[in-house]
Amino acid sequence: MQQSNSQGGIFWTTSAYFVWGLMPLFYQHLRGVEALEIFAQRVLWSVPMMALLLWVTVTPCRVFKLLLEPKTFFWLFLSTGCISISWYLNTWGVTHGQVLMVSLAFFLTPLISILIGVFYLKETLTPYQLVALLFCLSGFIYACLNLDTFPWLTIGIALAFGCYGLIKKQVRIDTLNGLSAEVILMIPFALFYMIGMGDNTSYAADEGDVRMLLMLTAPMTVLPLGLFAFGVARMKNLTTIAVLQYIEPTLYFLLAVFVFNEAIDAERLITFALVWLGFIVFAADSLRRSRSLS
Repeated sequence: MQQSNSQGGIFWTTSAYFVWGLMPLFYQHLRGVEALEIFAQRVLWSVPMMALLLWVTVTPCRVFKLLLEPKTFFWLFLSTGCISISWYLNTWGVTHGQVLMVSLAFFLTPLISILIGVFYLKETLTPYQLVALLFCLSGFIYACLNLDTFPWLTIGIALAFGCYGLIKKQVRIDTLNGLSAEVILMIPFALFYMIGMGDNTSYAADEGDVRMLLMLTAPMTVLPLGLFAFGVARMKNLTTIAVLQYIEPTLYFLLAVFVFNEAIDAERLITFALVWLGFIVFAADSLRRSRSLS
């Protein structure tokens, strides 16, 4: 029975990463909309969706209790800033022909998290993690020195996600209540933007299917999150997530090259090759340590 639950957990978690990885296909239909507006609409429409998801999954609502605790509020405020930056940069990238660089950011994120753990949490690297980190740092340095423009988008997303993971370690909170609290903290900014813009928004203009697509950004956010939360709760070996999370950037890469026809010149290919080597070493080490513990 436990094995069946674990296999089901892997299925649902994998499904979540596939939905996340195919997300650029959806956002291509919003290329003419300002990234800030997409972000604001995503936040506002996510409020009822998160409430629905908490109800469907029978998750006890602890959002307001958490926000009233000063220490928890502080960490949630910081995590909200990180996830907001990540959402905005990701949206800007996929709507401005930069899916390839967003993909690179997601490949680098787990290694950035390891680096943060070493310097901030004083964690010790395994020899394999050190090798993986060196490969990824080599790819990053090569990109900075050889690409036409500085990869600020890649760095911004990777750092935002890395810091987000670090902050989440400071407070014990489940995924759904955590994101619900973060969405609530984003509401003032979203309202400020939408009220400030008045009728000068794509939503107000309602050209074509834009209004409906903006409303759909919320379920497109909540659906994979629900699949992920449902799957992780049933997974016995959480180390598997360290490997499954690379489904998303892999799909981003394939979409960028074969669907959106983004340029993959020699410089970008070498950058990705170095990062991929780091990923392979990191994934192999995660699986090796997982088996040794089981």
